[in-house]
Amino acid sequence: MRRLRQDSVRTMHPRDFSLDTLLANCAARHAHRIATVDGAQRLTYAELDARVTNLANWLLTKGIAPGDRVALLLTDGAPFLTVLLACGRIGAIAVLLNWRLAPAEIAWIIGNSEPVITFVNPRFLHLLAESDAGDIQQVDEIHASDGFFESVVGTTLGPIQHRYDMGRNLSSDRPLYMMYTSGTTGKPKGCLQAGSAVATSALGFAQHRGFSHAERLLSVNPLFHVVGMQQVAAMLACGGTSVFAGRDDDNAAILDLLHREGCTTTSAFPTICFPWLAMEPIRDGVMPLTNYTGGAGMGRPQMYEFIERDWDARVVGGYGQTEICGFATFIDYPDMLDHPRSIGWTLPHVQMTVLDPEGNQLPPGEEGELCLRGPSVMLGYWRNPEASEAALGHGWLRTGDLGTMDERGRGYLLGRAKELIKTGGENVYPAEVDAVFAAMPEVADAGCCGVPDKQWGEAVKAFVVLKPGMALTREEITARFKGQVAGYKRPRYIEFVDSLPRDPIGKLLRRELSTRLVTPDQAA
Repeated sequence: MRRLRQDSVRTMHPRDFSLDTLLANCAARHAHRIATVDGAQRLTYAELDARVTNLANWLLTKGIAPGDRVALLLTDGAPFLTVLLACGRIGAIAVLLNWRLAPAEIAWIIGNSEPVITFVNPRFLHLLAESDAGDIQQVDEIHASDGFFESVVGTTLGPIQHRYDMGRNLSSDRPLYMMYTSGTTGKPKGCLQAGSAVATSALGFAQHRGFSHAERLLSVNPLFHVVGMQQVAAMLACGGTSVFAGRDDDNAAILDLLHREGCTTTSAFPTICFPWLAMEPIRDGVMPLTNYTGGAGMGRPQMYEFIERDWDARVVGGYGQTEICGFATFIDYPDMLDHPRSIGWTLPHVQMTVLDPEGNQLPPGEEGELCLRGPSVMLGYWRNPEASEAALGHGWLRTGDLGTMDERGRGYLLGRAKELIKTGGENVYPAEVDAVFAAMPEVADAGCCGVPDKQWGEAVKAFVVLKPGMALTREEITARFKGQVAGYKRPRYIEFVDSLPRDPIGKLLRRELSTRLVTPDQAA
């Protein structure tokens, strides 16, 4: 698969720069520092590097060759990281399976990626059994939490001859892993990322955040998701420690882990950090976090004021995609307050622009599609040349997000292009409507979408979650919208709900909202 990016950008890093390079450097420079904390197991960088080598050798004895797919259906932790790095060391492609998917979805991905071996946690065996994955292709299932796996990674088989004999064929431009996108426009697409792209993204993240080998990450985001992956990779870039929360840990247990391990950074979304308010998060006068990554362009940055004010922690917003290895921009909390819809500025290795549908760059202030490029952009989509060309064919990664840029290069997110509401020939960005709700003290959460309308083509429908004990009528909401946004942007329908559908990182699933029934009693 050809790489659709400019050579001038690619020459920023040598061809041997990869996630494996970062691990090798840490094993040499920080051999005795703790690399991972996973339950009772603590691995130094030297131990992690040795385990990766042992597993890589074992995979070679199984006949795994460069380009072969190795599926991971694992909980987060040292085994997941070991398998991923071992794949990179021999040139195999790790297929990172989302264990939140339904068996039928797992089956489709396995059929599309055709792994030759699968590492699976026993708790997820039912996903494979119920998916009929075995009918698609015979795969070896390795239970990555039992004694066999530990015996493999603990058995030294010598240096990896294959790695050096085939060095020219194992450049850092080869795919390291494949993450499948959510598939909002159809079947999920396998996003291929090169080892060099993952390492560049990790290094850019670590440098921007000022990480050092003293950094300790509280890892609470799934590693099959790009947010979790980029953060753990950033620890490899700086020689820090990844502290993995248990998949069954509740919010109180995660908070205890944060204090016990002295974690300094995390990316805990509202479902985790908000309950901490009632759990004495500051203990002995200390809240160890010095950095906190929230989401940019959320419309209500004031939600995170307590983190900076009461916890003495730093809130940082960001924007990115699976296709660019995670966060591509960052914005500090004061800027989030001054520019609520802004996603900030790009990391040093990323460029951003705004394009029209024909691929022409637009001047500051004009609305179009936010586009990115740089050495962390994906190689393309697995076995999907049409989608790859559509995303990368103009020399930029077309994000599918609408936005603008100002004269200083600061980006602003308006919403997904496919979520744009067209009513009576006018454009309505859902984020604009959400922002009005964000200023209402009675509202805990809100989101809107477009619904069919006989007169206008589409109309705005809002879904509102009220705070406990609060009351708000549709008439009161309509009155508050007057003077805030144009009339055609006001919700024509309002439904009060107990919660909104969100993905694991807190992103609102508007497509799910748009499928809900519209009834006359919801008219505003």
